[in-house]
Amino acid sequence: MTRPLKKVLVLPHREAITHLGSFGAQREKSCWIAVFKGKIPESAKGVRPRFFAFLEFDDVEKEETAYAFGLLLFDEEQARWAAQTLTEALEAGCEEFIFSCDAGRSRSAGLAEAFATFLKELEIPFEKKHSRPPSPNPLAKGRLYQALKGFAQKLL
Repeated sequence: MTRPLKKVLVLPHREAITHLGSFGAQREKSCWIAVFKGKIPESAKGVRPRFFAFLEFDDVEKEETAYAFGLLLFDEEQARWAAQTLTEALEAGCEEFIFSCDAGRSRSAGLAEAFATFLKELEIPFEKKHSRPPSPNPLAKGRLYQALKGFAQKLL
């Protein structure tokens, strides 16, 4: 049996909101993982798909940097929440997985890389598209990937 191709999109918030709010958008078959800083815009709340996680953390690559400068860290709790959202969306048959942050280059790209690695290991076909050249945040990638591995048994 051939599994349907999953779409992994990495976008800035503005493009993600436009995409999800567009005519013909299938929000019931989409999952959105968004990294906001501060208040979540009303426009984002209005286009939430069935599966979503709104996270908040700064673009830091090392815990020490976050602690030294008082920045918000992508911690294990947020990673588990994102992993749970993603795996529930996979189980429900979602076809599109959108990752967004302010620029759509680093935090969202790191999360998307972790998810793409996870899909590859499960032999789930996917295509990944970036709207901008990516520079994946390694801390976001590593933390989410570890959390996803904890949910892998549910999908096997």
